[in-house]
Amino acid sequence: MKKFLFLAVSAAVLAACNSKTEPAAAPAKDTLTYAYKATYSSDITVPGNPVNAQKVLQVWKMFETANIQAMKPYFADSVKYDDASGMHFYGPTEKLLAYAKKDIDGLDSMRFDIVMWQSAHINDKNEDWVNIWSRERRYPKKRGKADTVLMQENWQVKSGKVVAFDQYVAKK
Repeated sequence: MKKFLFLAVSAAVLAACNSKTEPAAAPAKDTLTYAYKATYSSDITVPGNPVNAQKVLQVWKMFETANIQAMKPYFADSVKYDDASGMHFYGPTEKLLAYAKKDIDGLDSMRFDIVMWQSAHINDKNEDWVNIWSRERRYPKKRGKADTVLMQENWQVKSGKVVAFDQYVAKK
């Protein structure tokens, strides 16, 4: 029985080693005509680099758990941020993290339920982006009542560091 088992396993391993894997086909060129032209770009490769999504999601987890200073290595020296309320920020990461700390300090707790994420490469601009769709639930210290919003964010990553991100929320 042992001899038969050894022969069966050996044959399976040899068969697996000799199987041919077809190379992935290149994406088909988009030749369709659309009713609109994108103002930024529509020349996008999805998925992009999954490591970018991993890093951005790690930043989200650090924010959710109020581990703000641990986020610093994930950001470039200067960052651009546009939030859903219309606030525009461009400046040093330290100031952005101070803003994030003030925001999180006003909460008893927070939770993100990530709906999905997508890494993408913008070909004609040679840019890498991570898009995240989530549900954010905040428990403020002062009001005590939970506030839940549907949110979408776009994070630009350059040389492994976040250089910009923007945020959109669904109206209540």
